[in-house]
Amino acid sequence: MMDLWNKIRTEATGIWKEPMMAGTVEAFVLDHATFEDALLYLLSYKLQDENTSQLEIMEELEKVAGQYPIIFKYALEDLETSFRRDYAQKRYADVLLFSNGFVAIQSQRFAHWYFNNGKVATAKFIQSSVLKNFGIDIHPGACLGKGLVFDHGTGIVIGETSVIEDGVFMFHNVTLGGTGKGDGDRHPKIGKNVLIGAGATLLGNIHIGEGANIAAGAMVLKDVPEGKTVAGVPAKIVGEAGQVQ
Repeated sequence: MMDLWNKIRTEATGIWKEPMMAGTVEAFVLDHATFEDALLYLLSYKLQDENTSQLEIMEELEKVAGQYPIIFKYALEDLETSFRRDYAQKRYADVLLFSNGFVAIQSQRFAHWYFNNGKVATAKFIQSSVLKNFGIDIHPGACLGKGLVFDHGTGIVIGETSVIEDGVFMFHNVTLGGTGKGDGDRHPKIGKNVLIGAGATLLGNIHIGEGANIAAGAMVLKDVPEGKTVAGVPAKIVGEAGQVQ
């Protein structure tokens, strides 16, 4: 963890030299000795509003992190995966400083802890703050794996009983929703290393098999087998999925 944080700090020093960037880089990277401290500062800054201060939020997040330290390991895996698989990201520091999808995922992890520990209002506050600031709506009840990438992120909606396993890459305007015909376990389950294209809609308690690809704009209403590509409205199998690198 420390090696990657040192690399991020080195990258940030280069960004610091750009006009207008010194204050941002200092506040979010250079003022912090560890990745953990930087992440807590970043999230509390992004989640604050006119009624709830950054300090109040950071103190609360620190308490959660003390009971749930693996959250930082997951965050680093998300960051590393974003750098490796999103070709627009040229530096690790860019993911930390500028990726709305990364911030949304980390915020939801904290919201999920609150949701599971009976503090539903706090969980909903985090959810609504992320929606207001980034246009990404992830229910705090959803279960997220690690090594996730929400590229661009804008317009993503993820329902309460959704499950997203490790290594999923999701583009903007994706919906993991219910059908509106029942309650309980009603949202999609996404297997490892699935790729979901922009504007895809997946509805109901369906399972998307490991390594599957969902084409942009697809409407998925049924299970998708492992390693297959589906496309269309409604979605149908059109071939084999490419190998995730």
